Amino acid sequence: MTEPKEQTTSLPCNDNSKYGTVILKDKGVCIKLRSNNPFSNDSNSELIKYTDILSVRYDKGFTLSRWPKLYIETSTISKKISINVAERDLLKQFVDELNSHIQEIKTQEKPPEQSLGEKLKEAKELLDIGALSQEEFDEIKQRYLKEF
Repeated sequence: MTEPKEQTTSLPCNDNSKYGTVILKDKGVCIKLRSNNPFSNDSNSELIKYTDILSVRYDKGFTLSRWPKLYIETSTISKKISINVAERDLLKQFVDELNSHIQEIKTQEKPPEQSLGEKLKEAKELLDIGALSQEEFDEIKQRYLKEF
């Protein structure tokens, strides 16, 4: 049985950029670096997980000499990644899709809310092991019952 093909969206970078292409993958953003050797097609790539991205923004480039840029700030890299982008029209669409992926991942990570019964059971266990006094337990119980 073959695995389903990974969905990808790519954003080509400007020829003068050290980056080749930025690709949205299932797990994160893959940034392909160009080789320093102009006669080589070798390139390195780096995967930045969606969960590690703190912010994404862009500017449109307002003059002929200024290329539009994609900025990615991560929790694992102390500096911001600034990427010269080749196609202005794709940039906004790409950033919107990237932010959508990040938001989707963040909403999937939220732990499920405990029910009132689970909260009371947990408080009772803390009372039983001596971590809470009877007064503290009664106070917590009354607060939870008011929420109910």
